[in-house]
Amino acid sequence: MSSKVVRGMHRIGALTLILAAVLFAPAHAAEQASDVEIRVQLSPIRQAVLSSSMAGRITELAVREGDRFSEGDRLVGFDCSVYQAQLNRANAAESGARKKLEVAQRLEKLNSISLTDVAQAQSAQGVARAEIGVTQAMLRNCTLTAPFSGRVSARKVQRWEYVPEGKELLSIYDDSAYELELIVPSRWLSWVKSNLTFTVRLDETGGDYPARVTRIGSVIDPLNQSVKVFGQLTGNTAGLLPGMSGAAHLEPPAK
Repeated sequence: MSSKVVRGMHRIGALTLILAAVLFAPAHAAEQASDVEIRVQLSPIRQAVLSSSMAGRITELAVREGDRFSEGDRLVGFDCSVYQAQLNRANAAESGARKKLEVAQRLEKLNSISLTDVAQAQSAQGVARAEIGVTQAMLRNCTLTAPFSGRVSARKVQRWEYVPEGKELLSIYDDSAYELELIVPSRWLSWVKSNLTFTVRLDETGGDYPARVTRIGSVIDPLNQSVKVFGQLTGNTAGLLPGMSGAAHLEPPAK
């Protein structure tokens, strides 16, 4: 066999191998796509920064960083002695206005008072009642209660500090439910749907935790051909903390 024929056969064999690689590599990549580990990080579904709705001195600070609390617990209390005094004065003013109105109404029945005087007495009582309502609303701001059950992630003030209105006091989060954010290839959208179940292995605990897809992002990154997917742990979350990270393992549903 001549050397030219041998070289020709080698070229044909090489082309065959290249063609096979082109034909089968995409299918193989697609098959392995679901085996790629997607990095995830835990974040609380509910979290908040509680701020002061009034200016005043903190007289009670019931929690510290890491403490647990229940919904409705009193977390922060302010010195509201001035507002309490204002409420006492408003109550006294309303009581006096009410008595004057009663006298005016009795005199009206005897035709011994003008309608204008009666209307003024009624207006005075209305103003006094409104003053009571305003002061009571201010007193409600003297106590900061927990909007949900959870833990304190940061305490930003100390007891006896005087703080202005709007001052950040506590950062809190709900430790009963955690959200996950994944960035997956956009081609996975053919099988990644809401309620798809998957598993997350956390680095800090070494344990596996069940999760499910809750929603899918509305925008695809054209540069990376990726999309955001959000999930939620569905098992026991005791002992887990925000910021823990790990790997999510997603498998396409069996056909």
